[in-house]
Amino acid sequence: MDKKVVVVALLIVCLSTFSWFYLNQDQKQEANETYIQTVIFQDQDHDLIPVSINLHNQMEMETDIRNKIDLMQSSQLETYGLYPVLDAQLEIQSIELNNHILTVSFNDFLYTQHNDFNVIEALTYVLTDYDQVEQLYLQIDGQDISHLPNSTIPLNHLTKDLGLNNFEDASTFLHESIPVMVYQEKTVGDYLYYVPKTLRIHEQADLFLQVKTILNHINSKIHLLDATLKDHILTLELDSHILLDNETIDRTLEELMILSLKSLNDVEDVQIYINGENVRSQETSQIHYNYIKM
Repeated sequence: MDKKVVVVALLIVCLSTFSWFYLNQDQKQEANETYIQTVIFQDQDHDLIPVSINLHNQMEMETDIRNKIDLMQSSQLETYGLYPVLDAQLEIQSIELNNHILTVSFNDFLYTQHNDFNVIEALTYVLTDYDQVEQLYLQIDGQDISHLPNSTIPLNHLTKDLGLNNFEDASTFLHESIPVMVYQEKTVGDYLYYVPKTLRIHEQADLFLQVKTILNHINSKIHLLDATLKDHILTLELDSHILLDNETIDRTLEELMILSLKSLNDVEDVQIYINGENVRSQETSQIHYNYIKM
């Protein structure tokens, strides 16, 4: 009888150990299969909307780029009110990276009859989203293109500073300003998205003015008292008018503020103080937005 008990006990231990090992390996495998990247689609109003997609595995940059372009040509997300920015017949002919300059040559379906600027913004945002890429050059059939047919924006030396949903198309001002991405809510059909709009502030503007400009566009009731930046952490002191009855900030408003303010240069995190107390929610430490499972 004692031998049976020992055998059963050993069997339970073995099964428990195996189960722990299996679950642990399964979690590691799941973690390894998570590779969230951003692609760009547009709604019926032609507003560009960043969408977070799990590509599962990180590839070499050229393969990664081709996968993203394929996704941005797809009509799979139309049920979510999102439409492709890129023409379905657009093809990549070559991809080269030299001295942090990425040159991508397309066929002549790069241009569309409408919203050419959306195409350039979307491509620039996605193709400069690599640490090793500082500038983007676009070509058609291997030939450099200098301007869009109906725009003064130069197509050489493109950087992520171009932004998304940019309403400033004067090339002179683009080079004298800094971009700030302001996120706002937008309902598209049955879905709610955070949509950035790129505003431009004169490069001589100080930190307080930059932060104030962003907050005013998110919600005019936000009253900024002070803003400081130290060790890549932006600390705000706000008026108490935005507090809810439970002395907290509306979570959506908080997320919009943090996403927008983290678009500023050198800002990696944001702390929000009201009446000397940090009111930043722990739930917004990592903000995942516009995620769609494909």
